[in-house]
Amino acid sequence: MKTKLLALALVGLFAINGAMAQEQGDMRAGLGVVLGTKAGFDEDGEKLGFGLAPSFEYMITDAISGAVSYDWYFKSSVGGVDINISYLNIDGRYYFMTGDTQVYGLAGLGFGMSKVSAGGGSVSDSEAGLNIGAGAVFPMSDALGINAQAKYQTAGDGQLAITAGVVYTF
Repeated sequence: MKTKLLALALVGLFAINGAMAQEQGDMRAGLGVVLGTKAGFDEDGEKLGFGLAPSFEYMITDAISGAVSYDWYFKSSVGGVDINISYLNIDGRYYFMTGDTQVYGLAGLGFGMSKVSAGGGSVSDSEAGLNIGAGAVFPMSDALGINAQAKYQTAGDGQLAITAGVVYTF
């Protein structure tokens, strides 16, 4: 019964089609899942990695915003070696479309961090790079929306990071 009520509530939430206008001074908090093309490892080397991506955005004007996000990838373990990868991103966004569907381009700085642990010891490394990409926000109500984004991160060996999640405007 609880599962049916939850499913009905989710369908109702997605059926709401609000304006979700954005204005100077608005803020958005979000949580998404991220797929990185080089954020996972196995016996053959780099592979796709999955993780979580919390984010925060501040609207500087109606079309320009600053956004901070943290891509935290789930740990990879290979032969007793644990590998943790994460990225801190500070991006500027320009919204080309600000109506019902909000489409943006982005550019910014990224800080890639890695930690390799084995046998009680660990080694960490970090590298700065650039981000470039695009995304869109699809409103579900006046305050909730779905965010989809793809960006290329040059830190480290470079990778494509694809994120999908929910944002809340306040």
